[in-house]
Amino acid sequence: MTPPIPTTVISGPLGAGKTTLVNRLLSDPGDRRIAVLVNDMGELNVDAELLSGETDDGVIDLSNGCICCRLGDDLVTEVARLAEERTFDYLVIEASGISEPIPIARTLTEGTDGTDPPKDVRLDTTVSVVDAYGFWKAFDPAESLPDAAPDPERPLTEVLVDQVEFCDVLLLNKCDMVPDEELDAVEAAIRELQPRAELRRTTYSEVDPDAVLGTGLFDFEEARRRQGWKRALAEAEGDGHDHDHDHRPAAAAHGVESFVYRRERPFDADRLDTWLDEWEGDVVRLKGFAWVASRPETVLGVSQAGPAVQAGPIGEWGGDDPATRLVIIGRHLDADAITAALDDCLANESVEPGGAETDPFPREA
Repeated sequence: MTPPIPTTVISGPLGAGKTTLVNRLLSDPGDRRIAVLVNDMGELNVDAELLSGETDDGVIDLSNGCICCRLGDDLVTEVARLAEERTFDYLVIEASGISEPIPIARTLTEGTDGTDPPKDVRLDTTVSVVDAYGFWKAFDPAESLPDAAPDPERPLTEVLVDQVEFCDVLLLNKCDMVPDEELDAVEAAIRELQPRAELRRTTYSEVDPDAVLGTGLFDFEEARRRQGWKRALAEAEGDGHDHDHDHRPAAAAHGVESFVYRRERPFDADRLDTWLDEWEGDVVRLKGFAWVASRPETVLGVSQAGPAVQAGPIGEWGGDDPATRLVIIGRHLDADAITAALDDCLANESVEPGGAETDPFPREA
């Protein structure tokens, strides 16, 4: 049997250096014959045109949509067609700047509701390219960011955190634009979000092709399980597993830290909703599960990336005792002040859970 074609998926925010990386891979693929599938959000795919200037063939354009959502079936169809032709032995997929990596990985490994996964390819490596200069800018409330995503329900900071949290290799790019001390702080924050990936500092996306092609690092379940917030929550609950603490001293030296807020008393839904609106810039990531008095049987999932907030029902407590567990990651956090503010959002002890007809959830802002 012919072995499946290994595939690397490259994600990252707009302007981070993804196309520069793909150009380098086309110019120096090692001993591989690679094809590139490029996804951009415009009707005219500028990235594919740039890449086409570097090679006579092997560049496929999936335009006018996002392969993590609307173009999922198109992705499977195009990948399957390319694999059947067998004119190459390695596939590189460059996702658009607003694409979430998890749905792309799921499409390639599990398929979509309408199609099976392409059988002749194997997801080998997921790569995220992060603009070091723009990382803290994205979480600075004083900065005015461009409206990079056409969907206002997926703000740039939220997509950026998703891309950082789910990858096998992370390229911290444009390092020449950031002072060393600030660069160390950026890396420390990224390590709190993403403790698993191989992290490399780069300039102009210059990296050995063997670092991003044919690594064999992709493991779907491990990638989802080892996200920073899940690791912090597991440690706080004493799951008995060994964890990698090597990055912690560096993080602490730059004021980057995380802590877990846990309470067995429900929130007042309106007060929690108001608190989520009061982000001031110190929290880079907040994620976890909340218990609210207005819907006592429901698990409320809360996800905050900078100023972008999503909160809504994700299931029922069932046989589990309801309890709020929120992981908070940031720089120069005042954990006592945040804890006190969240405690002020708890429902009055005299109020029995349930009974409210409405609450502000779900919400996306």
